[in-house]
Amino acid sequence: MKSLVTLTSALLLTTVSPARALTPMIDCAADPGNIRCVTRDLGDSAGTIGSGPAIYQGGTDVLRGGFVTSDGRTLIVAVETLRNDDQFGAVMAIDLNTGNRTLISGYLNSIQRAGKGVKAQGDRGDTLDLYTLGNVTDVKPLPDGSLVAYAGQAIRIDPATGDRTLLWTPVTAGDTRVRDTVEVKYRASNTSTASGGGSSSAPGGTISTPVGNVNVGGFLGGLFGGQKPAAPAQPAPASAAGPGNGYFCRQTDEKAPLPALPSHYMHVDAQGNIYLMGSNSPIGAGFALFKLDAKNDYRCTAISRFNADGDDVLGGGIPWTNSSMGSGPQFGNFALNGATLYASGGPNPNYMVVGVDLRTGERRLVSGQTHEGGAQIFKKGQGSGHIGSMLTFSGGKLYTTQEQVKAEAFTLVQIDPASGDRTILLPAKNTPLARGFASNVTLYAVPNSDQLLVWFNGALHVLDPKTGQNFILSR
Repeated sequence: MKSLVTLTSALLLTTVSPARALTPMIDCAADPGNIRCVTRDLGDSAGTIGSGPAIYQGGTDVLRGGFVTSDGRTLIVAVETLRNDDQFGAVMAIDLNTGNRTLISGYLNSIQRAGKGVKAQGDRGDTLDLYTLGNVTDVKPLPDGSLVAYAGQAIRIDPATGDRTLLWTPVTAGDTRVRDTVEVKYRASNTSTASGGGSSSAPGGTISTPVGNVNVGGFLGGLFGGQKPAAPAQPAPASAAGPGNGYFCRQTDEKAPLPALPSHYMHVDAQGNIYLMGSNSPIGAGFALFKLDAKNDYRCTAISRFNADGDDVLGGGIPWTNSSMGSGPQFGNFALNGATLYASGGPNPNYMVVGVDLRTGERRLVSGQTHEGGAQIFKKGQGSGHIGSMLTFSGGKLYTTQEQVKAEAFTLVQIDPASGDRTILLPAKNTPLARGFASNVTLYAVPNSDQLLVWFNGALHVLDPKTGQNFILSR
């Protein structure tokens, strides 16, 4: 199995290594007995493809957001396993030539694990493991060679060790105090500064945070079943980084009482800035595209935003909802082309792809279709293909999948980013993607290639959108 040190070297070299093509396409219609053509639906002969930890254990595991390294050799991907409310979730590397799998960080199960988080002592005397990757939804590269995963908070991962530390976390709805992880982070920072060395991870006493002085032990205990936290001290003065104190994301203005709870997927630019989409959650918070500023300790600023009534606050263009009482589209993966960041999602009650100019904050509807009485203003483009929540950009086109609410057959939808027209692209007959059903589908673009990677029906596939030919890469 490839070591983490070797994997780290590969990640650091991706900016200079020449691109390498994927394994040549297999004609599964002509060679149905090839193991890369046999799906689980056809029985026990399916077998394992690629070595390393399994990525599918009885239907509970899902590949979520991720990226292919710039040399086209490796998919780095978030793997959610078991339930969404436990510590189980991980970041994995998949070799695109062999299908071999390497665990980078997190818990696949109680036995297969890599890296460690930050230990903290709770009020009940127990030890808490902060920054697990339970419910991990996305992972992206940072300029220094490390990774950032999103699991309700932005977590930095050292790919050489798998160790996890905090970059940023939101607040809980209706609570303007910092969460346990922010408190531990800033306590460690302050202790290190004061002593000139390392710091203890055991919380206690009152510490300074971006929102004022907070009792760490009390707040940790309040979250994990101990004593409820004491009321926080007066907040620190507002910073120039953005609304409020600048650390938490607010969609409207600095007087808004509700910090945002961003959606689950993210984009990271070459400078290490992290972009998150905020829906109207909690209700009344408004809508925005946020940037966590890498040069300012990942404090949050808005790139584009509008309030719950649709009025512009920052940046112009279309709002993507006309309901102040709904959360708006449930955006999934981001896709980038030049300075335009695309996001795809639905319903509530429209399925749409939106684009935001990262320089100006200008918003535009790229493609949209109404659903069950949705507003006609959100309709754009021709074609019967339904817009799903997954999105990627490849070869000048956007790609999504048919809406995945229940287990359905795989259908790729190509979107023209200029016109919004949607074209259904079916997989070739007698190929793996033409068989089986799944409720979770994820797409990944491959640098310098028109081929796509597709997570579907418990396996990772390679797909040529032009021909519909496909085969199983890893299982």
